Amino acid sequence: MTLPSRLSCLAALACVALPVVATDAPAPDVRNPALEVQWATPDTRPPPFDKVLLAPVELAFREVRPMTGPAGSTQGRTEFPVAQDDRVRLEADANRIFREELADSRRVTLVDAAGPGVLVLRPALRDIVSRMPPEEPPGRSAVYLDEVGEATLVVEFVDGATGRVLGSATDRRVAEPAGGMGGFGSVRGNTVGVTNEVRRVLRRWGTRLTSRVEQLYFEAKPR
Repeated sequence: MTLPSRLSCLAALACVALPVVATDAPAPDVRNPALEVQWATPDTRPPPFDKVLLAPVELAFREVRPMTGPAGSTQGRTEFPVAQDDRVRLEADANRIFREELADSRRVTLVDAAGPGVLVLRPALRDIVSRMPPEEPPGRSAVYLDEVGEATLVVEFVDGATGRVLGSATDRRVAEPAGGMGGFGSVRGNTVGVTNEVRRVLRRWGTRLTSRVEQLYFEAKPR
């Protein structure tokens, strides 16, 4: 395959929405808030770049038991299925927020095609777990959560000129409210409260990813 053909294939793959999949495979329990990169080899580093191509975020949810029986069947459960509407919302929020944060960078420019001088980012949220039980009908007692859910962010860093995977960064986070309607350290267990907390975590990831990309930009810059 010629280099132009290879670049065209890579750009096409990066611009096609990736599927929302489910998995029961556990994700690494890795806390890496700085998104430090594990390189493919000790001497691997990105070539000089000033542009970034962000691939669509892939989602993978942990398999959990479906909800059956009366409402009381939620008792004793700590993991709950994620409705299709919520999956679609999470996918849209992750793609939007990551793009917004990278677009704010003063060092790199977001582009829609791979090529020389482009660093390709392939993000994925894996082993996504929801702690939110089904919403109670009006009139029922409110539920407050001290954990909204958790997920692992995995980002692959790819050379836009060759398609070579340079390395990856992994960080697992628990969405833990700093404060909410139910008191310090809790949030109301409804769609609005949970969505806001999830977006806060995504924003933190997006900011951290942008910082890491800018650091790599300086490291790869010709001396």
